[in-house]
Amino acid sequence: MYKIMLVDDEHIEIETLKRFVPWEEMGFEVAGTAKNGREALSRMEELSPDIVITDVRMPIMDGIQFAKAAKKRWPRLIIIFMSGYDDFAYVKSALMLEASGYLLKPLDIDELQERMLKVRQKCAEEERSRLSSRALASQYAKQLLQEGPPDAVENELKEMLDELLPGATGVYSVMLVTIDAGYKPASDSYEPAQAKAKVLQGMQRLMADAQALPFEWQEDRLVVLAAPGEVHLAEQWHAKLAVVCPWITTCLYPHPVPLSQVYETCLHLQQFRGRHMAKHGSGQYIEATPAPSGGADRHAAMVHQVKSLIDLEFGSALTIDYLAEYAYLSPNHLRMLFKEYTGYTVLEYMTKVRIDRAAELLRDTDMKIHEIATFVGYESASHFGAVFHKRRGLTPNQYRNRQPGHSAP
Repeated sequence: MYKIMLVDDEHIEIETLKRFVPWEEMGFEVAGTAKNGREALSRMEELSPDIVITDVRMPIMDGIQFAKAAKKRWPRLIIIFMSGYDDFAYVKSALMLEASGYLLKPLDIDELQERMLKVRQKCAEEERSRLSSRALASQYAKQLLQEGPPDAVENELKEMLDELLPGATGVYSVMLVTIDAGYKPASDSYEPAQAKAKVLQGMQRLMADAQALPFEWQEDRLVVLAAPGEVHLAEQWHAKLAVVCPWITTCLYPHPVPLSQVYETCLHLQQFRGRHMAKHGSGQYIEATPAPSGGADRHAAMVHQVKSLIDLEFGSALTIDYLAEYAYLSPNHLRMLFKEYTGYTVLEYMTKVRIDRAAELLRDTDMKIHEIATFVGYESASHFGAVFHKRRGLTPNQYRNRQPGHSAP
């Protein structure tokens, strides 16, 4: 079934939609709800909906504002708007955002079912296309590891991974899974080739909805490239695969790496796995120590990883200790590397991201100044105003009032 999130500030409307629309009969399940666009954005990672049905007019962040932000992060997300107003301006905005429908309240069940039938067909088409893209990307990834990193293959694969794993931002977590035939008990009827096929099928099923790409490497070796945010699932994946085949070993590299380093990272994982198995045997989940060579490139990848985390979590109370722990570095080492590779201090870059996002919200939304301050990570609206003025030369209100089409109250 395809998952839906319902977004509306009216509790009765949400409950009516949940209880009285035959979602399961249409092939959908309601994964969760939210009462405004900001809450909906905060629940996207948790719920991973295929479709969002959202009211247009809501406090804090309306449906149009939510859709703009969500489409940037999840371009394949399907959005349907609903409203009690036959408002041309909103309809026009919805069309510009490539919405999959605009429904007027009170909702007509027949009209809703007709719209959802079309949406289900669109979901199925996109799923078939995604599966085809994953199969082709797997072939390219296998070629990359068999031949080293030729530029043509690497560039083609990177384009595909940008689409399939949008959360990777150019660096990937790497996991090696080996079928350890030498440790197969005599009572196990699976031959190694059969076991590999079953493990690969299990990986494809487990990772179908994750930002992860499993593929064959060698006769008894499988590799997973994943967005760094998915690695918390690695040990769970191993446990579930071990049910299919208990004599497998899973080895995860501790840091994301750029595509150009995936080949050497897999070689390092293979060596680390061999040393570990010589002491401890098969059937385990292990995390490798970092490779001893390629320090400069590895540092660049770590800095890129920290930048990506700031870009994603700028609204949280980020500290240098938290960022350093995330990158497996000391705070002072992170400060030095970040400045060397980006030209910014960590605080300068964090401030830049927050103020750039605030400027975007001032231009494109009607959120209040204190709401924007909170959204981009400032507890005090006055502190936010002072930082904004220092970077932009204007107060937030002055900046908003100078935008085209905006008139001061």
